[in-house]
Amino acid sequence: MEKITMKINGREIETVAGRTILEVVREHKLDDIPTLCHSDELEPFGSCFVCVVEVKGRPNLVPSCATRVAAGMEVETRNERIVASRKTAFELLMSNHYADCVSPCMEGCPAGVDAQGYIALSAMGEYRRAVDLIRESNPLPAVCGRVCVRKCEVVCRRQDVDSPVGINAVKRFVTDSPGAYDGVPECAPPTGKSVGIVGAGPAGLTAAWFLGRKGHKAVLYEAKARSGGMIRYGIPEYRRLYLQNGRGDKLQR
Repeated sequence: MEKITMKINGREIETVAGRTILEVVREHKLDDIPTLCHSDELEPFGSCFVCVVEVKGRPNLVPSCATRVAAGMEVETRNERIVASRKTAFELLMSNHYADCVSPCMEGCPAGVDAQGYIALSAMGEYRRAVDLIRESNPLPAVCGRVCVRKCEVVCRRQDVDSPVGINAVKRFVTDSPGAYDGVPECAPPTGKSVGIVGAGPAGLTAAWFLGRKGHKAVLYEAKARSGGMIRYGIPEYRRLYLQNGRGDKLQR
């Protein structure tokens, strides 16, 4: 590969022809140039213009992620003009930004469950992985699939087209699927620590689940004959139907 010499921020650099300014700057740790559209896995596109730099002899600032280096090139990565241009580019991008960095359904869920993710896994037939993803935030998905008030569906963007996605129905479907709970959840190695939890209701069971995932031994203390708390004793009879397995069996007390 052809070796070339250039200057960046007054420092002489030897590099390989064909690389981008951003790559060279990062390789030599000369500056921390901000980027939005750039990805190492994709070909340079240069659409956000947040990474602009100044090249001597060129009247306009150029995107560092898409501009190839050349022999004798002199680059400046930070001055008042560059900073002002980057700020303007970012403000323009945000002025009509109506997308979501986090999906509305995930923001609307009190437990922060990645509904977008488990719906996608369900569509691919990956039911076990969908359940595992739900349990990253909510270890009792089968119950929620039947009694949840579906705040995720209230804010679902699909309603702007026709009607909200049946998110809760998808959750119930994947949790009822054969093999959804096969195997043992992946846990951290045992820490040797034990935690006592008073009450084996939803909160206690959830605490025990996450503590167990971290390798701690959880011991639950419950006054009632069976665990479950409000899930077992507070859900009315008509809601408790089908709660166990979706085939008409009542939840056993």
